Amino acid sequence: QVSISIIEARQLVGLNMDPVVCVEVGEEKKYTSMKESTNCPYYNEYFVFDFHVPPDVMFDKIIKLSVIHSKNLLRSGTLVGSFKMDVGTVYTQPEHQFYHKWAILSDPEDLTAGLKGYLKCDIAVVGKGD
Repeated sequence: QVSISIIEARQLVGLNMDPVVCVEVGEEKKYTSMKESTNCPYYNEYFVFDFHVPPDVMFDKIIKLSVIHSKNLLRSGTLVGSFKMDVGTVYTQPEHQFYHKWAILSDPEDLTAGLKGYLKCDIAVVGKGD
């Protein structure tokens, strides 16, 4: 089980932002609510992803947090920046979690573009028997 809390974002790059956070674990996607006209949205939203696969398969899954600037959820928004890590990285942390950590958002297609903002989150991974 992977549980992720999206707490807030800061210093998002862009004007007239209506940011939404897309939380992906492997193939599954979930979205926060949209916050209007802010570069420092506060979400405090909690997501749980349940998987029934062997640990080695699970640890290779990628956790991806993306901030999307969206005026209208019906058409696709613009990617502000994203952050990725694998489930195994979280599992090797003390108590199998990152608590209140700031993820650095960058443009996956242009790493020289610099920071796109920060996303404060908690990520925890719980396996059978933990």
